[in-house]
Amino acid sequence: MLLAHDGYTTPALEAIVDADLAVQVVDQRDMVAAGLPGTVREALCVSERDRVLVRRSRLVREELIVSVNYVVAVRSRAQIYGVDDAGNPIGRSLMSRGVAQRRRILRVGLARWPDERLCAARAYVLLLDQPLCYIRETFNPDIVSPENDSGLDGDADWNDEPDSVRADAR
Repeated sequence: MLLAHDGYTTPALEAIVDADLAVQVVDQRDMVAAGLPGTVREALCVSERDRVLVRRSRLVREELIVSVNYVVAVRSRAQIYGVDDAGNPIGRSLMSRGVAQRRRILRVGLARWPDERLCAARAYVLLLDQPLCYIRETFNPDIVSPENDSGLDGDADWNDEPDSVRADAR
């Protein structure tokens, strides 16, 4: 149900772990969209010259990492809607502003957890009046089992990272 729903992820994960979650921003940087794969640029409706914010974060309960997230946001809109606020999960920033949003699920499938185990993941575009950000969420396999849904896309390579990250992984 978590993978298919189009609502806020943080409250759903908090219900699963029965605790409030905090965000840990691991890295957040501004870059030119030219370094992104075309699929991400197309999903965000940005040109190669546009600026984007790339954010890597985790939702955690104390020492437990519940999800690992990769976000690419249209830079100018990220500032307006608080997506660049490293102290809050994106959904909470939007909720606190009373912003109506919807999500267009792009893919639900398998990915690799930091320890290389397969895990469940999903990618979507967060939409306001236009695309705000592309988000890929990967879920701790001890909390959200990838074995619960045989309908998951089995290709663990998402090909949504900036060129420099993909080159480093080779």
